[in-house]
Amino acid sequence: MEVIPGIDALPEDIGRTVVTVGMFDGVHLGHRRIISIAHERARELGLRCVVFTFDRHPLEVLKPGEHPRLLSSSAQKLRLLEELDVDMVLMVHFDESFSRVGATEFVEGYLVSRLKAVEVVLGENFRFGRGGEGDPGFMAEIGSRHGLTVDAVPLLRENGEVVSSTIIRGLVEKGDIEGANRRLGWEYMIEGVVVRGDSRGRELGFPTANLEVHDNRCLPANGVYSGEAFLEHHGHPAVTYIGEARTFAHGASVKRRIEVHIPGWEEDLYDRYLGVSFRRRLRGDMVFPDPRALTEQIARDVEAALEQ
Repeated sequence: MEVIPGIDALPEDIGRTVVTVGMFDGVHLGHRRIISIAHERARELGLRCVVFTFDRHPLEVLKPGEHPRLLSSSAQKLRLLEELDVDMVLMVHFDESFSRVGATEFVEGYLVSRLKAVEVVLGENFRFGRGGEGDPGFMAEIGSRHGLTVDAVPLLRENGEVVSSTIIRGLVEKGDIEGANRRLGWEYMIEGVVVRGDSRGRELGFPTANLEVHDNRCLPANGVYSGEAFLEHHGHPAVTYIGEARTFAHGASVKRRIEVHIPGWEEDLYDRYLGVSFRRRLRGDMVFPDPRALTEQIARDVEAALEQ
């Protein structure tokens, strides 16, 4: 899979293409359906399948402070797209200048002129262009002048509910990680650097890696989760706690943190890059009267996680 960092980096000899466009945050089952249709059409026509996406959510520019927390980092998104066998990903930097591009200019200047698109596959609710002025119908009207076909794909639904990034974020944030995973098609995962904590877990006999993640990542609700920890592409069973710095009855901290325990792991993890997946929520956050009660509960959590 070839990754192109912006419109200006597109090769002149790109040839004709089939394109799909979107933020694709989380690359969930709905996104996968759209991308798979684009991929199939590209293979039928003997052309490249190109995913046109963005390095940050457009609302970070359009509505600062109101933008959603992301389900996937750019790196995660690229890995997920590679699994779908797309030929090229055009990763565009969404800034104020790009936000002013009109719908007609987007179709004629970007899709037709630069990407040489002969077909574009979109979700039926896709909006584009300055102020969201364009939709699939508008694109089809403009595209027809240039031999561009537009395929608007009906939204995927589960039990009558649309599979969307917004719905999945809500499920993650309330702790329904299994519901989120069903709609994602993969186990939700966050990544970050291991930083030094207060070593309290080690004192209790369950050393943890304190994970520092990007502020704009969507985090599961406070509680304890089973899953895996990934180091250099190798997965290890793990138990992850998300919550406040202290869980004793007196002196709880307001700082939210992520602590990952990898049963049997003894090596130093400081400053290493760690990925953590979430398979099931074992329990919510709890307050313990003393360290012994906390230690006993952690032992039960680890046992439950390893039984999966």
